[in-house]
Amino acid sequence: MPAFSGRNILVFSDGTGQAGGVEVDEFRSNVYKLFRATRCGPDTIIDPDHQLAFYDPGLGSKLAGDDIKVPVMRRVYNGLSSVTGLGITGNLVDCYAALMRLWRPGDRIFLFGFSRGAYTVRCLAGVLGLCGIPTRMPDGSPLLRDPDTLKAVATEAVKRVYRHGSGAADRDEDNATDRTRSLKAQRAVLGDQFRQRYASEEAGVSNAVPHFIGVWDTVAAIGVSSSLVPWLWTAAAVIVCGLSALLAWFLTRYDFVFWMTWVETVAAVGFAGLASYYLLRLKVSFGVPGFKWWQTVHLTNVQMKFFDRHLNPQVRYARHALSLDERRADFDRVPWANDADPPNREVEEGAYLRQLWFAGNHSDVGGSYPENESRLSDIALKWMANQAKKAGLLVNENLLSTYGRHTGQQHDECRTGVRLLFWRLKWKEKARKIVPKATYHPSVMRRFKETRVLVYDKEQPYRPDLLAGHVDFKDVYAAETSPPQTATS
Repeated sequence: MPAFSGRNILVFSDGTGQAGGVEVDEFRSNVYKLFRATRCGPDTIIDPDHQLAFYDPGLGSKLAGDDIKVPVMRRVYNGLSSVTGLGITGNLVDCYAALMRLWRPGDRIFLFGFSRGAYTVRCLAGVLGLCGIPTRMPDGSPLLRDPDTLKAVATEAVKRVYRHGSGAADRDEDNATDRTRSLKAQRAVLGDQFRQRYASEEAGVSNAVPHFIGVWDTVAAIGVSSSLVPWLWTAAAVIVCGLSALLAWFLTRYDFVFWMTWVETVAAVGFAGLASYYLLRLKVSFGVPGFKWWQTVHLTNVQMKFFDRHLNPQVRYARHALSLDERRADFDRVPWANDADPPNREVEEGAYLRQLWFAGNHSDVGGSYPENESRLSDIALKWMANQAKKAGLLVNENLLSTYGRHTGQQHDECRTGVRLLFWRLKWKEKARKIVPKATYHPSVMRRFKETRVLVYDKEQPYRPDLLAGHVDFKDVYAAETSPPQTATS
């Protein structure tokens, strides 16, 4: 790799409910483990002149010292964030603001994430491709780096530019509608305006794109789990009706008719909720060259979605660890669509894009189980760390000991389910898809050859349904399911 004189700027975005570094013996994700070994500080050998890191806790993990001070409100917010994706736009704004605060021209950007955090950093890469990183204020003065200014600029980039269309462009160009193409073109114009306004472009394109993106099992579950939707609607209806009845009962003291007051209150709350739902989704942009203001009017998706699953060809390295055994429908994988390196491009250290399959479920790949049960996730952690080191990442090896074992314990969240008060809800299942020649980590074959490994509660041969059609495994599946041949004389 050629000599490099700038710094590494690292952004880590964790999965739902993950906030590493809070407890001594916590369940840590691979994101936090790698962050801990790459950040500067009094307990590490990482020189801040060479590398700086920012860690963004996952959704549903606000702590007592955060902006929500009231414990009850914080618990409600964390619960809603975990099941609805509430706050993911805020996470994206925080990560982009951190880059504006830390990055200088000539620095390299590394992005790491797991689960919804993987979604966040891939969206962040999209923001960088559209908006770059501001270097000046609109009046031409140097960029102000106080928290309020950075948050305001980051919010403009994420909400006004990146979220314009909110998923409408997440289609192949051949299948896109005219409306989709129009919104995508508007978004590109908004990006041009932003880069010119904040001096964040070079030769007409973004001045900063990620050098390395490393993600563990990106999933599409950004919002409400389908298994929880009926329960959430029921709970909301019960709360509204109950509070309305309480208000109606109280107003009977002032000669109000109970039933009429109750119905009117429920109707008013319902109308207000419906109006808020659409007003929050309504988006319009003024001053977009080439488009009338009414052409920009649209309703954004309830859940923020990827605009493009194709990787920006300016990204130097991209690595994705995928789970072979995750079966939850709400945790469907979101791969990058690129099949090969960009044409006419030389890469010194390995492939431009590498997506590798690993044994285990979602968190067996991305981490967050007890350390005694983390031998599978250690495999994916070591692989990602090695890939990033080849791209120039600095790692304090004393803080990153991995003990990956291909025979490690495998978990199954479909069988564990989700506890809700006195009930245990089961996840809706949906098999993932894999191409017959998909690339997998060598530990998968070693695990497959073992006579017994612990799969949730039983020791048995490792036979994931996903590999039944793979060219390297299908003959074994066929032989094991075929009836024994009778010898003939």
